[in-house]
Amino acid sequence: MNILAIETTGDLCSIAVRDSSGTLVERVFRHRMHLSERLIGDVDSALKDAGLELASVDGFAVGIGPGSFTGVRLGVMTVKTWADILGKPVVGVNALEALGREAWTWPGIVAPVIRARPGAVYASVFGDTADELAPYPEPALLTVPELVERIVDTRQLLVLLLGDGLKNTGADLITRLNEHGIAPWFGPTDAPRASTLAAIAERRIAAGITDDPLALVPLYISPPPIDPRAEVRPAHT
Repeated sequence: MNILAIETTGDLCSIAVRDSSGTLVERVFRHRMHLSERLIGDVDSALKDAGLELASVDGFAVGIGPGSFTGVRLGVMTVKTWADILGKPVVGVNALEALGREAWTWPGIVAPVIRARPGAVYASVFGDTADELAPYPEPALLTVPELVERIVDTRQLLVLLLGDGLKNTGADLITRLNEHGIAPWFGPTDAPRASTLAAIAERRIAAGITDDPLALVPLYISPPPIDPRAEVRPAHT
């Protein structure tokens, strides 16, 4: 199964192509406000490196947020258009879940955080259960004290923090968690990887768990700065 995954929820974007043997190609780049101009070219290059064409892709994965409103909307609209036109399955992946999956082997609590407005982050708290990472709270827009409270409520001392939200809140989180006797560990402070989305999508498609491309929408935890019903021009090849 060939899967094309696009992750555009953060400043650090990525494109990945995966087959049954694993990741074939992954491109990671900072869009620097030029995502709409370069996305199609980067996808074409990744597919070429993998020896594929868009029509030979068996399924798609896309990051649905939370994150950059513009990046999320562009990624979702592009991928859902391809999936609809080609009649291929599509899987939308929560960015917080994708970050949590990247810390799959961590034995305690995983708290991915994504940059939001000043003084707040998009966050969730995941714990190891049987064979899945299950969120304790649903993804939410939280202040640092609110996130600390949710972490403390898990009664776990092994806490791993990761995600680009740490760049602005990491020091405050350390101080507040230390007050509760928790010395957190830190993972990467970047956006989730498209290769992770592709692995999640492969598993879901095999299980018959996919999204309707026409109904797939970005995950808006807080209201976007513009009307989400406003026209967005999807990218075409």
